[in-house]
Amino acid sequence: MRSTIQSDLIKVPQTETAGSRSPARFAYQRNWALAELVEYHLGGKDYVFAFEFHDDILILDSEDSPSILQFVQVKTKTTGQKWSVHQLTKSAKGKNGNPDKLSIIGKLYENKKNFSGHSSQLRFVTNAYFSFADPAPVTIANQLEKKDQDKITNAVQEQLGDGDVDLKALQLEQSSLSVEDHEKHIRGILHNFFEKLFGSDHNIAVSPWYQSISDQIKIKNNYPSEQIKSFDDFIRNKCITKSEIEDFVQRVNRSHNNIDNWDIIKAQLQKEGFGLQELIKFQRSWQKYAADRLDYDNNALKNLEIDISNAVRTTSFRDGITLKDVIFSIRKDISKKLSKLTSIFDSYYIDSVILWQYCEQL
Repeated sequence: MRSTIQSDLIKVPQTETAGSRSPARFAYQRNWALAELVEYHLGGKDYVFAFEFHDDILILDSEDSPSILQFVQVKTKTTGQKWSVHQLTKSAKGKNGNPDKLSIIGKLYENKKNFSGHSSQLRFVTNAYFSFADPAPVTIANQLEKKDQDKITNAVQEQLGDGDVDLKALQLEQSSLSVEDHEKHIRGILHNFFEKLFGSDHNIAVSPWYQSISDQIKIKNNYPSEQIKSFDDFIRNKCITKSEIEDFVQRVNRSHNNIDNWDIIKAQLQKEGFGLQELIKFQRSWQKYAADRLDYDNNALKNLEIDISNAVRTTSFRDGITLKDVIFSIRKDISKKLSKLTSIFDSYYIDSVILWQYCEQL
């Protein structure tokens, strides 16, 4: 039976654990991946981005039936410095009897060799220029001068053994993200992302979502690869997928449409006799929930939303029911589940979630 990408990703041993990496370099790598993910999403592509699994970043073309692997190495240099062919192909001597450490390009081609039964692309991404190529966003290795092609081919063959070296598979890329202000740049990219999705008049705060997804990438990156035992494990613990981002986009869209419901809710609560202090607490909780629900990885809140949403959907509300009775009915229906959450969410916050979900399903 022909092996699949899903099975081989788990079966093929990872040949090199992550070396030391400065926080600055990892931050750059994370922001480059996020910028690339946004470009994929806006371009309508399917994608899975995996972090520190077989390489710095691994990109698949599908979550359900991947057919192409992209192995990506992301490296930075001080502004003004350039990469030489020698730096990209140099192999460090092993110490204490250990084998020699593969060069940057050797490591990329090792992945291609390990997954030779599948279509794969190799990408070296950096902020710096290449001394052996004209400035360009992307240079394919088979477009280099013959002497540089030969240096790469000879180095790969020496490090990995004889065999064909497909230079068309290797891309040398100069990222537009600078080392000095890549965080400012990615925030601008995310702002444009939201504008294209929700219009220029959106009032969505970029910073909370940027922080949330950045934290999630850190978690995925640091999850021990040796604990991955199945493709489902891989997707859940090492990846960010298109379906996850689409779920986020839908949540943002619902928030964008429903946040203005507060004025209606406030007026109704006043009619039902809620006092000034209660209304202020409700409003603060409503605003907090509007921001919290954009948190990429707030699982406790997501579970609360699911429980409340299911209860609202399966409850028959009579015409003219008061909001106070809506809250009472839903609280009664999920009382056992709520008892476990009182240490996380206060009562006004929970009631705000109930009213939000109720409005959402009207």
